[in-house]
Amino acid sequence: MKTQIQIEQQDNRTGDAALADQGFGRVARQNPPQFGGADVERIHEFFAENGFAVIGNCLSREELEHLNEFFERTQRERPEAWGLGGKRRVYHRSQGLMFSQPLLDYPELDAYTQHPGAYPAVCRLLGGVDKVRFSEFNFREAPPNAGRGRQNFHHDAVLPDRFTRQPYMPVDWLCAIHYLTDVEPGAPAFAVVPRSNCFATLREAYETLGEGYWETPIFGPAGTCILYDTATWHCRFDGDGKRQRRTWHQYYARGGWLPSSLPQTNRYKRPPSPCLTDWNLFPERLALHQDPAVRLFFSHWNTAQCEWVASGFSDAVRDTMPRGRQ
Repeated sequence: MKTQIQIEQQDNRTGDAALADQGFGRVARQNPPQFGGADVERIHEFFAENGFAVIGNCLSREELEHLNEFFERTQRERPEAWGLGGKRRVYHRSQGLMFSQPLLDYPELDAYTQHPGAYPAVCRLLGGVDKVRFSEFNFREAPPNAGRGRQNFHHDAVLPDRFTRQPYMPVDWLCAIHYLTDVEPGAPAFAVVPRSNCFATLREAYETLGEGYWETPIFGPAGTCILYDTATWHCRFDGDGKRQRRTWHQYYARGGWLPSSLPQTNRYKRPPSPCLTDWNLFPERLALHQDPAVRLFFSHWNTAQCEWVASGFSDAVRDTMPRGRQ
């Protein structure tokens, strides 16, 4: 049975002349359902239908305290890594503050890379624990009183076979966004268009889904986790420009080869997802970990990683990489 989002909604459309700054102005007024992290099959069912799912209470109070302390400590000790120094990085203008590669220098974060609050669901959505590959881990902040900012609806990395493959699942890439501060109305909230992951444009989703088209901001207390298919149209909705929001973003890719979805052929098999970026690096302690399962998790290497490994993890080579040192 298909799982639908049963929520009270308000239709703000009055034709194309009334388009909102972010999307088409048809905004859901009530949160989608939240699941427990152990409720893996219900998460999978909802996600497969809608392109996202929300897990409540994913982080403990101690973990939230640790991660928020990490923000404050590293912003104080390494302001350039956050874009707080004299040279503001262009690619952060729609993101707010961003620490792109904290894993490189902070082993204290390793325990979060397969966090038990969401990782069982991630494994199910990507086809099994042996299919999950690490892609990216970063921290972002919309500081207090930073202004409204702007981010339009977009999707992340996609593959063209998403339009035709049967079955659609497992996904190619998956992102987990954890709220590290409370996100209430007025704060900049992550927003998705449910069931939009098989549309090439937002307008196509708007016109095809019709009454099923909703731009859905997701509110929740610190510790809330949102899992979304990178092909799902999403954005950060503007808040009132005054409230702070801190988030941890982790991206996963699907590894391994899947059996053919085409009848009567053995020639086509669905390959692993390509690397999500050409710049993200994995530190030696993780890329060459003594545990084979950890090595497999961190085995999705791009060319930059290959060159860094070949150099013996040289600091000089790392310094030439985009965002390598920050």
